Amino acid sequence: MDQFLTAKRNPILFPKTAADFHANVASLKAELKALIADNPEGRNFYLKTAADVAVDLRSYLSEWVLTSLVGNDAVNAVSEDLLTFVKELGGETLAADAKKEIAAIAASSIKKMCDMTKAGEANTVWGHDYASGLTASLRKGARWVTSNPCKIQLFKKDYPAYYQELVAEIKRENPGASTAVMAAQMFTKVCAVSARALYPIYEATNKQYGFVCMQVDPRDIHDTDAMIQQAEFWYDAMKKELDVSEPNVVFKLPAVKEALPAAEALLQKGFKLCMTLNFTVSQHLSFAEVLSKGNKPGYLVLMAGQLDDQIAKELESKGIADAKLIARHGSEAVMRKSYRLLAEKGYTNLFIMTAAVRGPWHIQNSMAPVDGAPALITTLTSKMDEFDANPAPIAPIMDQPVDEQYLKVLETSDVFNKAVCTPEEGLLTWESLHEYPPFVAFYTQFVAAYQEVEDDFK
Repeated sequence: MDQFLTAKRNPILFPKTAADFHANVASLKAELKALIADNPEGRNFYLKTAADVAVDLRSYLSEWVLTSLVGNDAVNAVSEDLLTFVKELGGETLAADAKKEIAAIAASSIKKMCDMTKAGEANTVWGHDYASGLTASLRKGARWVTSNPCKIQLFKKDYPAYYQELVAEIKRENPGASTAVMAAQMFTKVCAVSARALYPIYEATNKQYGFVCMQVDPRDIHDTDAMIQQAEFWYDAMKKELDVSEPNVVFKLPAVKEALPAAEALLQKGFKLCMTLNFTVSQHLSFAEVLSKGNKPGYLVLMAGQLDDQIAKELESKGIADAKLIARHGSEAVMRKSYRLLAEKGYTNLFIMTAAVRGPWHIQNSMAPVDGAPALITTLTSKMDEFDANPAPIAPIMDQPVDEQYLKVLETSDVFNKAVCTPEEGLLTWESLHEYPPFVAFYTQFVAAYQEVEDDFK
């Protein structure tokens, strides 16, 4: 886990002044030396922290505040000084590994996309779709974290002992509480790990980025009041957990009929919202009308991979060759139509967020024109590594038409036709959404995972 690293690097990467930067580096070196003297068995852990900060300094993390404060040359010099510090204390291998990581970051296509977006030459940004392992993504420009019940279960798998410590801690802190309340607090504890790492980005971007998405209980999908109450519960819980007046949280609601009034109520309270379980143009437009009335950014997820998976399954059942390759253009068509219609309606504070990324093609499909709204991607570090290994052109294509040869085949798919229709076309109703294959597939996973979290407190 990166919590020790987060605590040590944030004062260095996000200082108030140039003098603070140099003072904080000196303080880190002195502290690590003292810790090694007191605990020689922990030498490698403490030296790796210094090596990791050296890598952080040569990553996108330095772009948020540091390079504009002290300049690239000073940042690079301090990074080299830290690596020398590591080597002098016996960490030659750690320093060598850090050098390799610095080179890999410099060659990263996804970091290049972030660099180009900062320079106004591209218009796509990305976030980390996991409850741990955030550091590698932050180094390549990730600027938020998404979570859902399945991600909490993966955190439990990655850190079983720590997870059980959290279970015990939550039981101590919430005597007599229901298992549902304690399950909600597990989301608080796990999401707070990422929120602490991201908070300096939240501040550096005037609260535009650096947030953690928290998804309400999927079992309450038909209960408007329960959605509102859980968002309010988490807002207060995260304020307490993070010890801040305004937690860096965006609340994920399911894009179903019952969430429309929930979204209206939460927007009036000033909350930021992200609509999940989103597969269709119709869902996007229905919620865009609501979210556009808020005075903060709103996010419309497109679960691209799950949509394409279900289109491919249907095309394969029809005996269509290359069904999986053709199906990739299904989410592409939905993305482009939604992007165009949102722009036409003048929704300047709404952003499409590609999720369920299956490969580099979904990343490329999210390349937005520089004169339009930015596109967002939320994915795993492994998928970004795959993009780095097989880079596609970082060029805007979201405003281009979908190839007619693919559309002709896609239009034989009921799943696709319902995904690409507008509310006025009426192919997908709120009632039939709950039988829609992409929706059912993900919703079933979310319910089972959330129930498993609650079961841990029984």
